Amino acid sequence: MVAKRKIPKKKLKEPDEFITWGSRAMNYALVHLKYIGLGFLLVGVIILALILWRQHMTISEERAFALLGRGITLYHQEEKTKEALQVFTRVIKDHPRTRAAKMALLYRGRCYMLRRDYDRAIADFERFTKSSSEAFLRAIAFNAMGNSYLAKGKYQKAIDCFQQVLSLEQGWLKPYVLLQMGMCWEKLGNATKASTFYRDALKLSPATPWANLATLRLKKLGVKSK
Repeated sequence: MVAKRKIPKKKLKEPDEFITWGSRAMNYALVHLKYIGLGFLLVGVIILALILWRQHMTISEERAFALLGRGITLYHQEEKTKEALQVFTRVIKDHPRTRAAKMALLYRGRCYMLRRDYDRAIADFERFTKSSSEAFLRAIAFNAMGNSYLAKGKYQKAIDCFQQVLSLEQGWLKPYVLLQMGMCWEKLGNATKASTFYRDALKLSPATPWANLATLRLKKLGVKSK
């Protein structure tokens, strides 16, 4: 039989290990309660700010697309290019972080092209290619930029833009781009390269207006189409 051991009064008065650690934790919490409260408050403020920002961006995006639609409608109307230009500029200025603003850059660039303001058109297309990651839309922008350089007589820069289009592998644009590259090389006095691109364009789309134009260009160069 195990003998009962009497615990001294002094030992009874000593704090239990678990009670000691609990007390320390409580004291720490009380001392740092203000900072803990501020931390939770800060997290709450951040979460609330993110929710409000998301709502703001959703509203901004909706307004931007409504405005963009108005601009596109004007763009497709005769003699409304100036008004469309103003609307697209407003979308870009008032809603800069929206997807609609990116599309407005593309359309505004087209408006500038129609008004033969090629420098501004090129600037918008370049901004678009830097902000967009969608191959389809980037191909359209690079092609339009190439057309603008072609109209300005900057043939090598136009070729560089058309090469960018080809690198994006958008087959639907390829015959047209090859034709334009041929025209650039023809302007640069390189009939050999020009005829190569004309023939390639002709092979890819033998029954299109681009093929007819390629055939005419080849005849002008005195080169057979086959």
